[in-house]
Amino acid sequence: MMMKATPLEIDEREKVFQPKIAYSNPIVHVGFWFDEQAIVEDNINSTAYRRDRCELLIQKTRKMYRNILRQTLLAIETPFTLFGEKYQIKSRYIKNKDNKTLCLAGVVNERDIEKVPHFQHGCCVSATSMTDPCVRNTFRIKGASTERDGQQVLFGDDVLLQIVESAGPPLYIQCENHTISTFGLHLVCKLSQDPDIYCRFKFLHGNPAIRNKTLGTPFSPDTKVIIQHSASGQNLAVEKKRLIPTFFGPEIEVTCHSFKDSHKIDTKENYWKIGTRFISDNALYLRAAKGEELTQKELEKI
Repeated sequence: MMMKATPLEIDEREKVFQPKIAYSNPIVHVGFWFDEQAIVEDNINSTAYRRDRCELLIQKTRKMYRNILRQTLLAIETPFTLFGEKYQIKSRYIKNKDNKTLCLAGVVNERDIEKVPHFQHGCCVSATSMTDPCVRNTFRIKGASTERDGQQVLFGDDVLLQIVESAGPPLYIQCENHTISTFGLHLVCKLSQDPDIYCRFKFLHGNPAIRNKTLGTPFSPDTKVIIQHSASGQNLAVEKKRLIPTFFGPEIEVTCHSFKDSHKIDTKENYWKIGTRFISDNALYLRAAKGEELTQKELEKI
């Protein structure tokens, strides 16, 4: 008569018949073990080599942040806009979903950062909510044909919009005409080191009723303006519905396209203003503390 196995014996029998590893890499070299080990060692050595020379993507990204997020000092507010001064070019009416002001900025994408960790020829342009003055959102207005630093910018003059960048040749906003691959789309803005005819823009008054009358006259930085591309006749525009992915999160695409309403009037996508350094007025704080009524423009300075 056979005796019934106890639970302990059943467990021991199951362990005996469980599949076991016949070979172990540290003990027996089988198959492509040598090749796999050589690949692992090569990857480790290659990573160490690139790390020592700051060629890893994370190192390039951090260096890019240091380069293009370096703080800049904007020009103080003056009665008229001047050539050669550092300004921000802000959208007059378009804001992001968090109701923050948008300003023109350069963008370094994943392909550009593999070459150099700063702006270079071919980088894109966007509208960003990062309004703190830094290299990527600060521009100089330069003369298109002659050096005009220190002079007043006039409505209707051909100008170049140069991004503030210390490394490499100067870079300007460029908008080329349509090609076969871009036909039917809005003109895309990029940064170019060649200040050709496609880099020329004009500042025009935002009020169409007096636009022709103001040609050849200076304007203050806070004036509502249209920035028109000289070669195509299209206006610099913020396209709120078109987002592009960047290292700084989703930002809004900037193109050259004249948005018109039913009355053939420019819409809010095309209106801009020049941003200067914010200087608080202590006298306004005192007046507000005393209970005096301030105008809307004075309240913005507090």
